[in-house]
This record gives sequence, structure tokens and C-alpha cells, in this order.
Amino acid sequence: MNLFYRSILPLLAFFAFFGIFLAGCLDAPNDPQELQTVESISIMVKQKDNSFSTILKVNPSDSATIKASVIPEKFHDELSFEWFYSNENKDNLLKNGSSYSFYPNRSGEDLPNKLIVTDQEGNNKTYEFTVVINTPPVLSDSTIPSSGAKLYGSPESAFLFEWYSIDKDLSNGDTLFHILEIDGKQYDVGTLLQVKQSGFKAGEHSFRIIVRDLYGDADTLAPKKFYVVDTLEAK
Repeated sequence: MNLFYRSILPLLAFFAFFGIFLAGCLDAPNDPQELQTVESISIMVKQKDNSFSTILKVNPSDSATIKASVIPEKFHDELSFEWFYSNENKDNLLKNGSSYSFYPNRSGEDLPNKLIVTDQEGNNKTYEFTVVINTPPVLSDSTIPSSGAKLYGSPESAFLFEWYSIDKDLSNGDTLFHILEIDGKQYDVGTLLQVKQSGFKAGEHSFRIIVRDLYGDADTLAPKKFYVVDTLEAK
């Protein structure tokens, strides 16, 4: 049978024997050849106290657990699971069982990327996947303007906003995207680390930076206040 079917053929003899007797009392029974199947198997991962997620992304600073989730769950105990690290058509068995705990490392040797699930009749199915190791970006608290800074000019003055973000994954092809939020309004500035903005009235203002990487990990700074002193009004 195809993975993962269970036949109820053992009931065939029962219904054949009592078929005539039941015919006058009950509706016809279901087809004894009816098959039951595993609807799906999901591969999920978690770290720390987070919930399991189908987003296979882990931080290299913490251990992780990957598991196979079977739907319907009642078939779980009838299946066997093998986790592999596969590289250049060579499979290295990491563990048997529906879950596997590991410590992420960028060499990939203990990082699972293949799961083989087998039923009680020897039928199996292979799942190939990729676990992404990603370090969240970090924003420096040093910015221009600094918190509490006074900026002198007029509404036509273009003030400099500058910040600095880092990510250990940049050398592996990751990219950082930034949002500059001024007085509650967000400006998508992409990969830029500085912009100039004008149109500020005299008084108190606030800004903050948000950074995200390609995998959705993010960092942000608490809003910083700055004060604009209108030099034209001062005259």
C-alpha cells in the first residue's frame, strides 16, 4: 500500500458472516476495503520556551529541537522516524525517533536536513528540508541625533539622521532593511544607514530605528527625543 494506509480487511470475515442477519436491521456497513490514511506530516522546530513552528529557523546561540508532527495524531505510534544529515548523496543517521535535539553549528554536520518516515508495512516517504541558522540583527544605541539633542535651524533645514546596525550573517548573504520612525510616522529607508529630513517645527520631536533581516528577525531602539530650535524665530 502507499504510505500511510491502514486496511480494515480483518473486518471482512465478520461482515460476511453476519451480513444476512444485519441486512434486515441496519443500514449497509461501510465498504470493508475503505482505507485510512495519514493526512500530513509537518516538520517543526523550537528553541527555548518558544512554541514549535514550521518556520525552520534557529539561532546558533541556543540548542534546538526538531520534530515530526503527524495528522491524524493517532497514527504517530505506528510510524518510525529517522533524521539524517545528507551531504553529497551521503546520508549520516543522526537519530531514530519523532524528535531530535541538536546544537546549531554552521558546519552543518549535525544539522538535520532529511527525514525518512516508515510505516509498519515497510512503506516509506522522504522529506528533505533546510534549517536556516540565523543571528538576529543588532542596532547600536549611538545615533545622530543623540537622545535629548538640540537641533538649530528652520522648517527648511535638512537634519541628519544616522544609525549603525550589525549582523553576523552579513558575510553569508543576509541583508538588513531599516525603518526610520519620526514622530510616529514610518519611512522605509531600505539598506540606508543615514538620511536627511526637513520640515520640523520648533519644539519636541521623537524618532527611532527598526531593523529587520531577510528572515524576519528584528531589533529596535526605544524612541529618542530631540528638540528643534527655530533660528529664524529666535531672530
